[in-house]
Amino acid sequence: MKIGFFTDGYLPQPNGVATSVAASVKELVRRGHDVYVVAPKQPGFKDEKNVFRLTSVKIYGKEDFRLALNLPEKPLREVLRKDFDIIHGHAGGPVTFLGWQIARLKNIPFVATYHTLWNRYTHYILKGKLISPKAAEVASKVFGNLCDYLIAPTPRVKKELVSYGVKKPIVVIGSGLDLTNFINIKKGYIRNRFHIKEEEKILIFVGRLGKEKSVEFLLSAFEFIYEKDKNSRLILVGDGPDRSKLEQSAKRMKSKKNVHFAGHVLNKDIPKAYADADIFVFSSQTETQGLVVIEAFASGLPVVAVKDPVFDKVVEDGGNGYLVKKDPKIFSKKVLGLLKNNDERQKFSQNALQTADKFSVKVSTEKLEKFYKRVLKEHKKKKRLTEKIKDLQKLLDISIQINRLKTILIPPYFEGKNDS
Repeated sequence: MKIGFFTDGYLPQPNGVATSVAASVKELVRRGHDVYVVAPKQPGFKDEKNVFRLTSVKIYGKEDFRLALNLPEKPLREVLRKDFDIIHGHAGGPVTFLGWQIARLKNIPFVATYHTLWNRYTHYILKGKLISPKAAEVASKVFGNLCDYLIAPTPRVKKELVSYGVKKPIVVIGSGLDLTNFINIKKGYIRNRFHIKEEEKILIFVGRLGKEKSVEFLLSAFEFIYEKDKNSRLILVGDGPDRSKLEQSAKRMKSKKNVHFAGHVLNKDIPKAYADADIFVFSSQTETQGLVVIEAFASGLPVVAVKDPVFDKVVEDGGNGYLVKKDPKIFSKKVLGLLKNNDERQKFSQNALQTADKFSVKVSTEKLEKFYKRVLKEHKKKKRLTEKIKDLQKLLDISIQINRLKTILIPPYFEGKNDS
């Protein structure tokens, strides 16, 4: 198949969309498909072949999130010349919409993955004064109903899309990870950087330092953890608009010397960060899938996360981690229990690795491949039916024209008969 990935998030961006899309591309190519990626231009980043970058502008200060302008330039002209079999949109921005337009122009199927619950992120646009959560839901409904199919990473996301009023078919296919990136990783990346002793335990968070991730909650919980275990450290990996605010909060804490902000870490170094940790802690309730949780499992880390429906079939409470009420005291007790019990932590670690296998990119891409084939088969049937209807319409039009000609050219048989 010739597949067009039109994505507003791609490497080297530090987010789950970019990571999962890149992993899917790599696996589809390995399976023998031709995959072409269309994405916003990232200055200074060197791409592999079949990646078309569109002129873009930065839309966030510190982070390199960029918005494509879709100008009529050479990369776009090259994309228009490609004979795609199917186009797959990701992230729901200008590039995704461009993919929809090209799909309609070429009369080929357009599918899209709904990666982000946009109604939880409207505060980033003029502090929520421009677009309301309800407006984001309406926009999601309109876009969803333009697609031939929507892909939801989890049943929870599918349920939300249906509640918005999306009528088009929705299938659930989780985004997969290249698990080979997390095997045989050399330790020391975090411990050496922050001078952490071997006997000290590391709690790690990986993600955007933004309001929607509830990182302030982790700081509150860590205060209780530190009271009972002075040998615990909290590492926050990532950057974002709330970083300075969180750093100020950390400075007022009793545990301030044991809280470390690692900042932005390159995608290739993320596995090294996990490798030094003992437990992954997570507080976000706005995830569509929570790929960082899968990354933690792939690194053999137990997970303690705030309870959220998206994790119901991922985090096995008491098996590979704990799902906890959003209460810092309750959260801290679960973490402390794991820190004190080495045997339980080891058991959770083994179970975590087994869980990660279910979310490998090989598993997800196999589902994606079958889905593409099904969509293409349905599209061909619709196309044949449309062509038959057009042929019938042509025959009907010809018949009507013939009858009109008869009326004009052939006089009635009995005309004037009574005058003879």
